[in-house]
Amino acid sequence: MFTNIRKANGKYVIEKTRYGQRINYGTYDTPEDALKQKELLMKYNWIKNKSTGYDKKEHFPRYCVRENGQGKYIVKNKKNGKTFGSYKSRKYAGIIKKILPFYRDNVNIKRIEQQATNEFYRYITYDKLKGYYKFRHKNMVIETSKSLTYLLEERDLYLKYGADEELMCNATQIYRYDEDKLPPFPHPENITYDEKTKYNLRKQIRNSSLRIGSYQSYELALLIREYLLKNNWNMEYVNYIKDITAEIHNRNKYIVKNEKTYYIQRNVRKKRCYYGSYGNIHLARYVRDKLIENNWNKDDVGKYKNEYDGYNESQYYYDTTDIFLNV
Repeated sequence: MFTNIRKANGKYVIEKTRYGQRINYGTYDTPEDALKQKELLMKYNWIKNKSTGYDKKEHFPRYCVRENGQGKYIVKNKKNGKTFGSYKSRKYAGIIKKILPFYRDNVNIKRIEQQATNEFYRYITYDKLKGYYKFRHKNMVIETSKSLTYLLEERDLYLKYGADEELMCNATQIYRYDEDKLPPFPHPENITYDEKTKYNLRKQIRNSSLRIGSYQSYELALLIREYLLKNNWNMEYVNYIKDITAEIHNRNKYIVKNEKTYYIQRNVRKKRCYYGSYGNIHLARYVRDKLIENNWNKDDVGKYKNEYDGYNESQYYYDTTDIFLNV
């Protein structure tokens, strides 16, 4: 419920990362006020404008898509008239239009175009060995095809109607992709998939393979790959990502879950010691970290529970870009 809300100096701050941009949405006196504003922002896709209650000077830029008279599309800033493009696909231009406001006056169009391409081809990968495209959703391969346009349409139908074959077959309104107007498909190297470890990121350096880490989503693995590629795989950046990834993997160390309850436990001289039960994972992680800092003093468990700030969730997640927060 309180994701994207953190407590700072007795107040509640809304922050959200959108397309790699960390955005502060204001500070509120109570968690209820912050939650109410967050729900309003979600309704309007996290855009600062009149509808979400922000002053005009804070409003995000507004964009529109226009045909340029040559069968291509441009994205235009409604205020200053600056344009981006042209693009063959109106759908792709529409994604550019959706991303641009979050960059406000600091537009990096190359990065935005790359992000738009990733979103355009979301859930679709290419199997280089077998020579076909795969539509994968929630760790399941839904469809494969050598035709990218066919697979894009199947993806759209599936995401709209789920596995309901009857609805999919009777669908009349569907975006038809034109192969000549598709943006270049990204064929990233360095990312492989494994059912157990999910998306693995590696870098081949001469005759050895350097393992960076494994991630729950393809999007996050791709984002990290792009970040390292941008920095020429500099070992300082590589080691930073490896350390953060290791921290993520170890975030539940000494914590076990039984039904809806979390327990902290560890073995001491071949004897299992318990350090309490917890109703949510964030509290369990907080108490665990405090115990580690204080040499596992069991007598202080109650104190740590009481001092926990319930609105601050654990720092790192697989499905957010917070991994780059301190970069």
